[in-house]
Amino acid sequence: MVLEGFRNMLGFIQKNTVRHWLIVAVLNLLIVAGFGLLMRLKTIFPLAWVNQKYIMHAHSHFAFSGWVSHALMVLMLMAIFRLRANDPLPSRYQYIITANLLASFGMLVCFTLQGYGLYAIIFSTLTLFISFIFAGIGWRDIGRSTIPAVVKYWFKAALFFSVLSSLGTFSLVRLMATQQLDPLKQLASVYFYLHFQYNGWFLFVCLGLFLYWLYASSGVVACTKRLFWLFFSCVIPAYFLSVLWWKAFPDWLYVIVVATVLLQLGIWLRFVRQVFLSFREGNALQAINPTTKIIWIGVMGAIFLKILLQAASVIPSLSQLVYGYRPIVIAYLHLVLLVIISLFIVGFAFQMHILRLNKIVHRWMMGLAIGVVLNEFVLMLQGIGGLVRVYVPFTNHFLVLASGIIVISVCGILWKQRNFQ
Repeated sequence: MVLEGFRNMLGFIQKNTVRHWLIVAVLNLLIVAGFGLLMRLKTIFPLAWVNQKYIMHAHSHFAFSGWVSHALMVLMLMAIFRLRANDPLPSRYQYIITANLLASFGMLVCFTLQGYGLYAIIFSTLTLFISFIFAGIGWRDIGRSTIPAVVKYWFKAALFFSVLSSLGTFSLVRLMATQQLDPLKQLASVYFYLHFQYNGWFLFVCLGLFLYWLYASSGVVACTKRLFWLFFSCVIPAYFLSVLWWKAFPDWLYVIVVATVLLQLGIWLRFVRQVFLSFREGNALQAINPTTKIIWIGVMGAIFLKILLQAASVIPSLSQLVYGYRPIVIAYLHLVLLVIISLFIVGFAFQMHILRLNKIVHRWMMGLAIGVVLNEFVLMLQGIGGLVRVYVPFTNHFLVLASGIIVISVCGILWKQRNFQ
């Protein structure tokens, strides 16, 4: 009886399609947004039963593994194997995705109940090792794929940075195990992980997916190998932007960081130019739906803003002030995770016909975009106000409003996906 149930469960897992996994991803986004709303409400109402620190850890960890990494794994596999929305993933990946999902939910529950306790750390470690397995198997299958070589480079680089980011986690564990309580070393380890997740794993998959769609739509490869390698070469030195506040920061490294920031700006402008030229050469402009067009234009602008903010942070005194001030850091992280990565993923899912899109869903998507932008604007306003010691009234109330709009909009998008074949 138990064996039969196990076989049925394996059969159910193997039948899951790209669309099924993406709907699960959007459901996970709703959970992330719900936890974010709960934290915002905690700033206004007592809610004695809510442990803000526990909820924050659950929110952030699940956002990384249960929402973004889950969605990017599925979409990358869709591109690698040239799958359609109703096609199932290869069996080996069905189990990897399932394992990551189960570990992510285990982490969500344990962080919510106990914070950084034993079980939460166990599940966090599991998600880390599952990402290693995915990277190892994915690297091989990317090499065998028929997608353009440049797109393969973006995907392989993303897997490389995913594994590299784990060094930050291991460094933090080592510091705690040896009872080295230096906050600067701990902060540097955390920023190492965040940098190579955000600017490596997350961003490189998204740009690879965009180039894959553009090639599939127009037959044009909008990025040269040289441009890719220039982009790639900037990621590692750009990490040092996060630690410019380090007291013994050498002058020669500072020169490299400044050069990296300027190079990044030039590379992004060149990338955008090549993309627009590709739109003119092929039929991609006609193929893109109005909803995704609006979202992706906003995402491109947000990436440009991110690079400008990085450029401003090369001023050592400003870097020390900004990276040491939590509201500004939170605003920057949400700029990347929500405005750039999350909106791109949902827009890509609509463009590839994975998620249902009609007039009502378009309105819900615009509501999601408005909520995300409002959240980012208020966070930046709150952070800048704190830096200049000016109190901006009702910021917490507006953050509750923004979070509420996001939650309601994601619910609306999900509701319209029911019974969609």
